[in-house]
Amino acid sequence: MLDTVQSIIALIGALAGLIGTGVSAFFAIKVLIKSRKEKTAQENWNFIMEIARTAMSKAEETGASGADKKTMVIESVKEGCKAAGINLDSFIDQLRAFIDQSISFANTIK
Repeated sequence: MLDTVQSIIALIGALAGLIGTGVSAFFAIKVLIKSRKEKTAQENWNFIMEIARTAMSKAEETGASGADKKTMVIESVKEGCKAAGINLDSFIDQLRAFIDQSISFANTIK
């Protein structure tokens, strides 16, 4: 009888340790996935900014109005992101702000 009780206690202790290890591994994997997503998001944003800079340079050469140039840039970035397999939806507000800041900076320099 005493051996059975000790065996059950040992089994419960082992299960508690296994559950603790599993929970720790779960949170470690969750942190790893989150950091990878953040890195990927930053890489995607860097790529989007590079497309936008190139598109702004080309749009400036057209002599179109400011609103038309901004539309051209956004459309160019959309096409670039589509070709690269990047979903622009989560970056669209950030892109508009980036374009506006770039225009403001360029106007300040002039």
